[in-house]
Amino acid sequence: MLDKKSNFPLYMQLKNSIKDKINSGELKRGNPVPTEQELCRTYCISRYPIRQAMNELVKEGYLNRTRGRGTFISDELPETLGAAGKKLLGFVTGGFTEGFGGQVFKGFEKQARKRGYLAIVCGSESDAEEEIRCIRQLMEVGVAGINIFACDDTKLPEIATELDERGIYLGLLDRNPGLTGRDYVGSDNSGGSYTALRHLAMQGYRNVAFVSQNSTASSINERLEGYLKAVEDFGLNSITHIDMEGELLRYPYPMHRFFVEKLKDELVELKQHIPLGIFAINDAIALQCMRILSDEGLVIGRDVGIVGFDNITECEFSTPPLTSVAQNGLLIGRTAADTAIDKIEGKSISVYRSIIPTQLVVRSSCGEKTH
Repeated sequence: MLDKKSNFPLYMQLKNSIKDKINSGELKRGNPVPTEQELCRTYCISRYPIRQAMNELVKEGYLNRTRGRGTFISDELPETLGAAGKKLLGFVTGGFTEGFGGQVFKGFEKQARKRGYLAIVCGSESDAEEEIRCIRQLMEVGVAGINIFACDDTKLPEIATELDERGIYLGLLDRNPGLTGRDYVGSDNSGGSYTALRHLAMQGYRNVAFVSQNSTASSINERLEGYLKAVEDFGLNSITHIDMEGELLRYPYPMHRFFVEKLKDELVELKQHIPLGIFAINDAIALQCMRILSDEGLVIGRDVGIVGFDNITECEFSTPPLTSVAQNGLLIGRTAADTAIDKIEGKSISVYRSIIPTQLVVRSSCGEKTH
């Protein structure tokens, strides 16, 4: 049966189902395909999506029409990498790094290649207009699907419908800009931040602060939710100070944040709560906090305990080494590739939200005894 509630068009679901039966040998080469009436009964849909699916399969070389005889499975099927580019997958990211994003693409590309697909990566430079250009270029080369790390001010909802109309799969990575009915693969952001706060509490830091940048990404909001849950569960005192001109007030829950952009201006308030535990939304911000606070004469691991998120290489070599929440980028990439290909090939019609576990990597930025 086809999923009539899915954003993936019915004719594309039907087309992929028939292609899968042809490739598996269930529908034999040279044999006639079921009639429109038979397909209507089998899939419980009207003739319009059936005709769309048949027309595309004829164009792609899977079916042949003979006047007066009907439609048959082609004796010679198209090459794996056909002219329509149906074995191409697009991957859009903010930039190319050796960190988390690089690990995600590495897992994505390797798994796609293992399943016979070629992955094409585009860097949007975290710019909304460039992101749209990347998507359009991928559409032009004929990708069967696109997975995307949406940027903060993304315009993805504006082009999502066009992707649906063209039968191009759209999957979301790490963050969701408010789209429904889309496959999503990301880290357990809430669980990771919860574990970080539990560790700070175990190290004796009862006063804690959530330090971020001025971003509206859903992944940051999820980390905040885990932080607030841990504050409540462990009876911690959350030191909050919002001073970004109310930009984040549109969210339905309180944004208890210090912002790294204003951290120096807020040191007087922070110093009143020493010893203080800081959870930073990523390692880059955690390392900035360490530098700023160290320059002010505070001792990291005694006066201030800091936990980051991402576990980038620099964590191991900072002074002191930074405790961080590690994400499994390789598994996220592999999962995203498998989910996309299963949808494209008609092997699944469900909408998936895949949450990949995180792991706390303990070093000594919270005063831990690691030896």
